[in-house]
Amino acid sequence: MDEQTTRRDLLRICQLMYERSYVVSSDGNVSVLLEDGRVLATPTMTCKGRMTEDLLAITDLEGRSLNGTSASSELAMHLLIYRGRPDVKAVCHAHPPHGTAFAVAGLPIDQPILSEVILTLGCVPLAEYGTPSTEELTNAMRPLVKHHNALLMANHGAVAYGSDLWQAFDRLETLEHTAKIAILSRALGGSRNLPPDAIEKLINVREAAGYLDEGARCQACGYLHETSLACPTGDRPRPNRELTNGRISLTREDLIELLAQATRD
Repeated sequence: MDEQTTRRDLLRICQLMYERSYVVSSDGNVSVLLEDGRVLATPTMTCKGRMTEDLLAITDLEGRSLNGTSASSELAMHLLIYRGRPDVKAVCHAHPPHGTAFAVAGLPIDQPILSEVILTLGCVPLAEYGTPSTEELTNAMRPLVKHHNALLMANHGAVAYGSDLWQAFDRLETLEHTAKIAILSRALGGSRNLPPDAIEKLINVREAAGYLDEGARCQACGYLHETSLACPTGDRPRPNRELTNGRISLTREDLIELLAQATRD
């Protein structure tokens, strides 16, 4: 894809993120790794809903500006992902409300409740809190990047990445949609997980189709414990089911308001 088309796609994705309330004000950032090794990125302190092409920053893979425009202060997060994942060419970081609600509650999105999510995204682990724009954040993300296509960052937000800008955005959108469904199902009394044999079939299908490889059988996939499939990392701590399957008590009025809000979104 030529650079001019890539620039237009990046601006369109920024607009979509803003319109869907995944970001507000100057929140979030998007970048794409160009074929020549340069990084095209959103600038610092700029509303994604009011972005124009002349505001975009260009850096090298060390984060040094190549056009005099300062990229987002969180560009280090993007560069970490590019270095750790040669297959990744684009990154979207945002604060989608439902996904971020999981992040501030200290919960991953790792329950097997939707077949499409198991097929195309896999589980979304929670990276420990790190101060944004510092090595604390990238150090917390580092062990998870290799085995996942999206992450939650505790008390911060979400990041998704892919082979191009649209795949990165699609994964962010899937993360948010899944989080919203999970929250609503818990308000209705709790979700029903898919059975182990169904999970195994879905994982086998996604690997055969090339959606995700065996590396996605990762250390944070809570639902892999219910299957006979092996994890290549050999490190899958059992999730805290008291947190992930806990019921939330709401008044009738709270539930009506929550469902009404969901239908308006």
